[in-house]
Amino acid sequence: MTDIKIENIVAYAKIADSFNIQQLTEEMPEFLYNPDDFSGVTIKLDEPKTAVLVLPNGRAICTGAKTIEDVDISIKKVANKLKKAGFTIKSKLKIETQNIIASIDVDEELHLSSISKGLILESVDYEPENFPGLIYKMDDLGVILILFSSGKIICNGARTEEDASKALEMMKEKLSSIGAL
Repeated sequence: MTDIKIENIVAYAKIADSFNIQQLTEEMPEFLYNPDDFSGVTIKLDEPKTAVLVLPNGRAICTGAKTIEDVDISIKKVANKLKKAGFTIKSKLKIETQNIIASIDVDEELHLSSISKGLILESVDYEPENFPGLIYKMDDLGVILILFSSGKIICNGARTEEDASKALEMMKEKLSSIGAL
């Protein structure tokens, strides 16, 4: 059995009604602000190793987390920093997962051209001259799987770790059923 690895979790929470980003950057020098590139600010945390984006609309977006617990810790850390600096923060934070990227390595070379013929055609996008992976849309779970000839399979778009795990396991079963594994 191959181990599923969470590569990145992106989640957000509405932590305030709004932020004056200019005021925030003046009072919180640890936040990175480049108005030419992005309308919000970013803070990079060492523990857990994540980045949190704070937007003018009051949303905080966490990226780089490997667990849901790291998301919770990161957003709450940033909310507490802002609260200590005098910003009004919502008392209850509802954190919503936007995207989980997970992967497995099947430890076998995958023959993508054969696999593309064996899978449901309307769900497959395989153009090796444009992209080295086979893209498979799994509409029932709302995820996209990318298969590489090296044996690595990436799941993008899952909202829960269970959905990511289920999608990757289902792909392994599909590959076995068409003789690719």
